[in-house]
Amino acid sequence: MFGEPGSRLDPASSSPPGSSGQETVPETQYTQRVSGSTSSSTPSAPHVHSPMAHPTMPPPVPPPMAPPMAPQMPADIHPDLMVPPSAPYSQYTVEDILRVPGRKGLLVIDPDRPDEILWFGVDGCLASDVTETIKGYFSMEHPSWSEAPHYVRKTWFTIYAQKYNWALGITERVRKKFNAKAKVHLLDMVSNWKDGWILKGYARDKPAELTTDVWDGL
Repeated sequence: MFGEPGSRLDPASSSPPGSSGQETVPETQYTQRVSGSTSSSTPSAPHVHSPMAHPTMPPPVPPPMAPPMAPQMPADIHPDLMVPPSAPYSQYTVEDILRVPGRKGLLVIDPDRPDEILWFGVDGCLASDVTETIKGYFSMEHPSWSEAPHYVRKTWFTIYAQKYNWALGITERVRKKFNAKAKVHLLDMVSNWKDGWILKGYARDKPAELTTDVWDGL
């Protein structure tokens, strides 16, 4: 009753062309179905690829430390205040001092020289007080004007403004006259100290205004 393979009674031979007569399941789908039916309900963790370092990549090197920066003066600080805190009147400018009330009793400096008013080159007390001002603040060995630090020159003029009064509008004229006198008087003063040291010896002629370190430096 059953035909031989390939005969008309063979079910496989009676299938329509292009069909296989039996659904063929690919192996991969079969595997997925089987595995899906037998796997547990717990989802498997995804596989994560660990990064691999490049074999020739050197270890990271920390950047070099920048050298410490010098402190900067704030932009709103007046240039005359750029002096060490130990300097006399370091927190004031000359203009600040001239604005302080109660200075009317001081001697007045004015190039127009009204009655009882002083000016450089005419009244000797102005020049002699330049010398006394320098002696009063001789904090280091600076034998000449060019070797004196800039802040020291500013401090000398600020101290001088404590002794005399003048109008704000002529401050620069007074400053130029003071500096001109200070250049000459500083050189003469140090020269006199040197002559006294040669004649009297080191210990006997040390000025009382100078410390031993400053005297040794000179």
